[in-house]
Amino acid sequence: MTTVLSALLSLALLTAVGLWIWQRLSPLEIADVTASVPRPAGARCDVTVDVVATVRTNGSAGVIEYQWLRTGSAPGALLTERVGRGQRSVTLTLRWSFTGVGSTTETATVNIVSPAPAQAATEVSYACPG
Repeated sequence: MTTVLSALLSLALLTAVGLWIWQRLSPLEIADVTASVPRPAGARCDVTVDVVATVRTNGSAGVIEYQWLRTGSAPGALLTERVGRGQRSVTLTLRWSFTGVGSTTETATVNIVSPAPAQAATEVSYACPG
């Protein structure tokens, strides 16, 4: 009886240690990416709009490499965001400034390069009545 109990305790301990190691060593994975404009510019002139990307992860630690793409502009610089173990959501923000009279609708795209390619886009509207 003691041998069976000892074997079961050893198996439970090995399972717990294995799970702990697996969680520590599993790589960061992107589960989902969305992009939005929480506060649109509305009918205002000379404004800066925040474009927010929400990246959902598997909770493993790692680094996200990304860049912002904007209609009519060269690709933005490659940026990095560190993700801590247990962190399942990361917010990436692009501050986009508009000036002048007129209106336009542009597209902002967050381009995740690493740990695996992913993208999300949203429209950004600007209207200055003058």
